[in-house]
Amino acid sequence: MAEPVLEAVGLSRVFAGPPEVHALRDASLSVKGGEMVAVVGASGSGKSTLLNILGLLDKPTSGVLRLGGRDVTTLTERERTRARARAIGFVFQAFHLVPHLDCVRNVMLPLVHQGVPRDVRGHRAEAALGRVGLAHRLTARPGTLSGGEQQRVAVARAIVHDPTLLLCDEPTGNLDSENTATVLELLRELATPGRAVVVITHDQQVRDAADRWVEVRDGRCGSHQSA
Repeated sequence: MAEPVLEAVGLSRVFAGPPEVHALRDASLSVKGGEMVAVVGASGSGKSTLLNILGLLDKPTSGVLRLGGRDVTTLTERERTRARARAIGFVFQAFHLVPHLDCVRNVMLPLVHQGVPRDVRGHRAEAALGRVGLAHRLTARPGTLSGGEQQRVAVARAIVHDPTLLLCDEPTGNLDSENTATVLELLRELATPGRAVVVITHDQQVRDAADRWVEVRDGRCGSHQSA
C-alpha cells in the first residue's frame, strides 16, 4: 500500500486581531501516493489557509505537518523554501506564464532557480511538455495558445522537477467543460504511487473526478468518497 505523501494532524491557524480569526481548527488530512483528492468548501471556510500551509507558504499555529514522512512544521523560512522547491508543484487558476517566453523556457523556470545546468533544463522541460501532450508547441508563446493549452504548460512547469505533491488551486476555473475534462484526465494520470495530487475547487466536475473529496467547514476537515 502506498505511503502517505502528505499528513496533516490537528492543524490550527489563528490570525491575530482584533478580532482574532480562527481560520483552521484541528484540521487533519492524509493523502497517499497515487491519490487525487479534491478540497471543497464555501468562501471563508479555511480551504485557502489550508492550501497555504500544505504548500509551505505559511506555518500553522499548532498541529503537525509531514511531507514524505518528514515533519516540516518547525522548519525555518529558508528550509521551507528549499523543501517547497524540491517536493511541491503548484498549479493556479491564473496560468502565470511569462508572456515573452516560449513554452520550453516557461517550463524551465523552476529548474533555473534550482541551479540545474542549462542543457539538463532543456531536456527536462521538453519531456514535461511531452507528458502533457504539447511536444508540438515547444517554441510557442503563451499568447498563441488556447486556455487549455496554457494550463497544460502550467502543469508541465509544476511537474518538471518531479515533485511528490502537486497542489492545484482552482486549476479549471478559467476553462470550458471540454478543456476541464482534458486537464482533469491529466491530473489523474499524474497521481502516481510516488506523487499525490490535491485540488482546491468549487467545481462539481473536479470533485467527482477525484478519488475522494475533503470538505472544509468552519476550519475543520471531513473526508468523503467520490461516487
